[in-house]
Amino acid sequence: MINIRKAIMQEEDIFPKVFTNYRIEPYGILFYNELNKTSYDSNHAVIYRNEVLNLGEVLDQITAFYQSKDIHPSIYQAVIDEGYFQEEKDIFRAKGYNTWVEEPANFMLLNNSNKIFVQKTIDVRLVTEWDKRIATDICIPSNEEYEIEVFKQSVKHDDSKVFVGYVGNKAVAITRLHLSEYDCCRFDYILVSKNDRKNGYARELLSYVTDYCRDKGIKNCYQWPAHKTSEKLCHEAGFRSLFKSEIARASYSK
Repeated sequence: MINIRKAIMQEEDIFPKVFTNYRIEPYGILFYNELNKTSYDSNHAVIYRNEVLNLGEVLDQITAFYQSKDIHPSIYQAVIDEGYFQEEKDIFRAKGYNTWVEEPANFMLLNNSNKIFVQKTIDVRLVTEWDKRIATDICIPSNEEYEIEVFKQSVKHDDSKVFVGYVGNKAVAITRLHLSEYDCCRFDYILVSKNDRKNGYARELLSYVTDYCRDKGIKNCYQWPAHKTSEKLCHEAGFRSLFKSEIARASYSK
């Protein structure tokens, strides 16, 4: 039987494989995309406490790798290694990295019924080919150009599903799922075009996508909402809190 908590932790470390390049190292994973340098999820290292023999040497290797590609070095703490970056903050600092811990992420599992009842106002489509309106109608007006390449690559990937909501001929909302190798499904955040917010499009899109997963038998769907408003919406859609875990990051500052 699947250990869903462990599966989610593993998925959180590897989900960028869908949309960026990566290199496996003895101590972790290096994600990189020289065509999309401003995307944090596309350009960072993940290191594992139990695989790091000498943290100082590993940090030097990570710094050299990203600087050779003219990418700012940053590191994500593996979800399983809660507390690691704070315990080793002096070594990080000595090697030129600032570390910080964000509010614990609330990992929520889709295991309840959908209580979102909305009148259909958008035409939701599962996109299997690139639609330039994702860029022109959603990402660029929202000042999130770095997501364009992420969505372009996600559309191509067999283990990724991209859903777009349209009003007439205009794209207004988008989200994506990752069908993980760890037998879970990661929901990404919903991006609504800046000029089309507060129209209920995020609610309608989330309702559609959760129902899609139920209809298709996609199991162990989860996400971690970025704020309380999103958390409330996820609860309406059928997500329930499974566990909380800190989010820690390190960024090179020299």
